[in-house]
Amino acid sequence: MKAIPYMHPTIYNLYLLALHGKSLEKRYRFISGEIGGGQRVFEPGCGTGILAGYLYKSCDYVGWDMNPAFVTYLKRKGYNAEMHDILDFENYPENDVCVIVDVLHHIVPKEQILIENALKTTKKLIVVEPYEAFSSPLPYRIRKYYDSFLGDNDGINPYDNRVNWAYSPEELKKYFTSLGAHKIAEIGKDIMAVFHPDKCE
Repeated sequence: MKAIPYMHPTIYNLYLLALHGKSLEKRYRFISGEIGGGQRVFEPGCGTGILAGYLYKSCDYVGWDMNPAFVTYLKRKGYNAEMHDILDFENYPENDVCVIVDVLHHIVPKEQILIENALKTTKKLIVVEPYEAFSSPLPYRIRKYYDSFLGDNDGINPYDNRVNWAYSPEELKKYFTSLGAHKIAEIGKDIMAVFHPDKCE
């Protein structure tokens, strides 16, 4: 069972806006600026495809997600979206830029596997993740209950896996740097990491 935000695209978009406020738009403008125009953009774990609305019109966009409601929503808006497992690396579409937003903390402990394989399939990788995503002074049971109904539960990965995403801002920056990130930025409670695979070798 999914938490309420993952049941309907409109609710999910409102949920993100409530979480990020003005920094939500700032992060997508940052990503769009890093991508530029005329690029083939692939977004595994695309959610409701907010990024697609910020791209230059000259860009081609493909999004993958496991939530059928989100994929249907994107198709109705005219975007190229597919319901697909984001760990199916062999079938990643050809792309110039791969963008992974708010995905890593959902797939713990497979987050590093995703980054390493994404780097093999693209010319540029942009990763955006929140720090301290599951930090709270509340007791464990209350946090888990909240997550199940109103929080980050997408119905795919158990809370006991996801709760291990416990990086501080500096720890997350160091983690991305250790994986080869060439540019690190902080917007709101998100850390933005930009990788150039040809320079990572």
